Amino acid sequence: MRIYKKHFLLFNNAGVINATTPKNWARAHQDRFPDYSFVDAKNTPRTKEIEKFLEETLKFRRVENEEIVILYPYDNL
Repeated sequence: MRIYKKHFLLFNNAGVINATTPKNWARAHQDRFPDYSFVDAKNTPRTKEIEKFLEETLKFRRVENEEIVILYPYDNL
């Protein structure tokens, strides 16, 4: 069993299902996190904060087990 779970996002990119990490997604969408500069770890939102934004604002759904967490946009996957 893993001590820390691996976190992934699945999303539809013009008909192709892609996967990325929450932090890489946030780096590509920095405008969604105006309080962060993304210059280092202290100025990048934590995975928990990114996932909360995805679930509450973009209505991503969450599936997880003991090893992984997957978030995905149910209506657009």
